[in-house]
Amino acid sequence: MKKNNSRGPSSKSPSRFSGRTPSGAPTKKVERPAQFMGLSAGKTKDKSFYPKSWRQVAGTHAIAELLQVHPKSVELVLVQANWRSSADLRQLMEILEKKKVKIEEKSETQLNELCRSHQGAVAFSSSNLEFNWQGQSWGAHGLIVALDGVEDTQNLGAILRTSWLMGVDGMIIPEDRAVGLTATVHKVACGGAEHVPIYRSNQFAAPFETLKKAGFWVFGLSHKASKTIYDLNIPEKIIWAMGAEDKGLRIPTEKACDELVCIPQISPQASYNVSVATAIALAETKRQWSAQK
Repeated sequence: MKKNNSRGPSSKSPSRFSGRTPSGAPTKKVERPAQFMGLSAGKTKDKSFYPKSWRQVAGTHAIAELLQVHPKSVELVLVQANWRSSADLRQLMEILEKKKVKIEEKSETQLNELCRSHQGAVAFSSSNLEFNWQGQSWGAHGLIVALDGVEDTQNLGAILRTSWLMGVDGMIIPEDRAVGLTATVHKVACGGAEHVPIYRSNQFAAPFETLKKAGFWVFGLSHKASKTIYDLNIPEKIIWAMGAEDKGLRIPTEKACDELVCIPQISPQASYNVSVATAIALAETKRQWSAQK
């Protein structure tokens, strides 16, 4: 049954709740890319510096996806000195040599300065995938995720990976008090960061209003909402707004939503991790869209 997505005077339901988004991940210190990253060799004073405009991409799978999608953007790859002992690193080195990418060998300790779980390699890319929500051409469907202050690198990486596989068109995240595209985020995303463009702004109201005029509806997830995502007739163009791990959605973001909804749970004291909640919302969106065909 085709939905009526017209936006009439009574279509907006400015419900306000102050609860958290369904996310239960512990709060961690926000990890941000360093302005210049220096890697020292032992106790010497010699350092190599890399400009902050370069993305740091850690992990063999993430680097392989970067080389496949944006090969010309790869400026340098740091590889652990004992790379010959790893089958994954040997395979990566073959690709790098074929593509004539600049390679530098570093110790495990030096790579740990960039990312603790680097899997033996860290790449630097000069490209940044930006979400042009103002100039985007939309088809029959549109799917956007807005993360209102997610601070955990594992959560952002997992959300990027799920968003890529679910066909998310773009992501909106704050500039302040939120994790950015660190080496760890790229590693957890396993290539998702190469497919999901991101727009950073502390104020969500402006992009929300512009996107609403293009036919989008904004739904914020809050465990205090009475309507569930399974009661929702999900429109063809939707923005899912997800709150921070410990605070949930900010009041201005709640006001900018058309409605707040929740994911059913058996315990009112517990809550979903924000990356899990995002995956559930995206999966239900895709399920309903598929059922319409």
